[in-house]
Amino acid sequence: MKKTAKKKTRIESIIDLVDCHLDGEITQDELVSKLLNVVDKPIIELNKEMSYRCTECKDGYFLQYKWWQNDEWIEVTDLTELRVWEYNELVDKLQKHYPDYPIEYLEGRFV
Repeated sequence: MKKTAKKKTRIESIIDLVDCHLDGEITQDELVSKLLNVVDKPIIELNKEMSYRCTECKDGYFLQYKWWQNDEWIEVTDLTELRVWEYNELVDKLQKHYPDYPIEYLEGRFV
């Protein structure tokens, strides 16, 4: 009789990821990204330059971004640098993973 593979628990997945990092198989950034995916709070990448994530606080969520050249997460003050389609793609991904985050779609028109 064939046995089915046991599904890993979250803690087992986390332990495996930390072990991979300690063994030098993955970088610290890869570890953080994979850990956030394990807990269903992924890092959202719209392009190669910018990454976004939501962080929970007592008043709800706040959005942070990280520039590809910088290792520091910074709180988002505005999203004016995004094109309308990039902004709406960010809204799609935020609503999927952070349904309580207050953000609405934009409608762009040529003038």
